[in-house]
Amino acid sequence: MATTTFNGAVRSENGFKVINKNATTGAITETSSVASTGVFTNKYVKHVGYATGVTVNTTAGDSPTIGEFTQPANTIITDIKIFCDVSPVIGTGDIGYEVGTSSSGAQIVAAQTDEILDGGTTVVAHNVTVTTLVLQTQDGTTAPASVQYTDTERTIYCNITNTVDATTAGSFTFIIEYVQIA
Repeated sequence: MATTTFNGAVRSENGFKVINKNATTGAITETSSVASTGVFTNKYVKHVGYATGVTVNTTAGDSPTIGEFTQPANTIITDIKIFCDVSPVIGTGDIGYEVGTSSSGAQIVAAQTDEILDGGTTVVAHNVTVTTLVLQTQDGTTAPASVQYTDTERTIYCNITNTVDATTAGSFTFIIEYVQIA
């Protein structure tokens, strides 16, 4: 079997294995592995998922195609960006977004009604919008659970909103980064 070594990662026909060598004993231990599919199977590795095809509504309001992403169990969402795949065209107005645990919810990323477009008519293709995750208060007598974490698999809903009618729906992709912790 052919193998290649790079920075402690050993590439074989079956994928990667990351190994550590104990400085005292010389023992080598496997700390993570990657299946031949290229998916890391250990904790604390950043993963990326997406919800694509989210469009601007032809009438003001929520997207007619709210995106869905299945967040795996025992993960924390660490970042969400919105990529404009195809430019939408609207009357002079606003385009915004929200991300939640319910359709048209804003539990994970609060509603931003005009952050993608503020008083304009179109968004340039390949525009990237950086969102801000909802943060829980940390200085109370009891710190709450973070809405970005889930211990069971769940659906995350990604919505584009607009304040005026659209003549071209355009298309957006929500890029979701998350970390497996268990």
